[in-house]
Amino acid sequence: MRLLGAELRKITYQRAMWGLMIAGALFSVLGTASTPVILASSEDGLGFGTLAEQNVVDSVYANAVSGYIFAMLLGVLVVAGEFRHGTAVATFVAVPKRGRVLLAKMVAAGWAGLTLQVVATGAGIGSGYIALGFYPDAAQASEEIFINTALSGIVSGVALGILGAAIGALLRSQVVALIGVLLWLFAIEPILLLLVPEAGKYSLTGLMTAIVSLDVESDLVNFTTDSFLSPLLSILFLLGYAFVFAILALITSMRRDID
Repeated sequence: MRLLGAELRKITYQRAMWGLMIAGALFSVLGTASTPVILASSEDGLGFGTLAEQNVVDSVYANAVSGYIFAMLLGVLVVAGEFRHGTAVATFVAVPKRGRVLLAKMVAAGWAGLTLQVVATGAGIGSGYIALGFYPDAAQASEEIFINTALSGIVSGVALGILGAAIGALLRSQVVALIGVLLWLFAIEPILLLLVPEAGKYSLTGLMTAIVSLDVESDLVNFTTDSFLSPLLSILFLLGYAFVFAILALITSMRRDID
């Protein structure tokens, strides 16, 4: 518990961590506030439908979980940042049992990711409500979307915080880990979702879309969520990714020198 407390204090004292939390909140706010404007600028909502449809309004609120990207980046910094700044040796010398150190870091990263996503998701839902207020003809959102969006934010915050920490432990290079995560989330996953939806539904974005139970379909970009997994199965997959990568990070870290 003392080790976990030390890791949480490290996160609290680093300005970069607070910067990521603010960035995550702003990203979620931008996602929900800008979506009504973009959809209203087109007669058919860019092929997804108009704000007069409940499922389209639900999709606006679902964008509140967009801060998950920063929860994952935060997790990377918790571990890779130690190697980047040369403090990893001192940390592992103070507590020679590497498994215990990494476990504490992953728990701390999961807690930090949860905190980030709670703040970001709440800010996103609030901004979406304000933005939709400027469109009197907008449909009423379903009650389930708020519960599902909150659940997606909580699960993604914990799972992706741990996943980011595991990736940081596996790669150790902060630059490589951050670039790799950003490329995956912004380039590879969107391509999978649009071109290979059967594979894309197992991606991080696809799983979180399934958790919020969005019914999205667009003929314009040939995209539909009909074949996505159930919310419960998506949660299990998301947590499973975090667990598998955490185990891999623990195993590999036992066999590698600390420098």
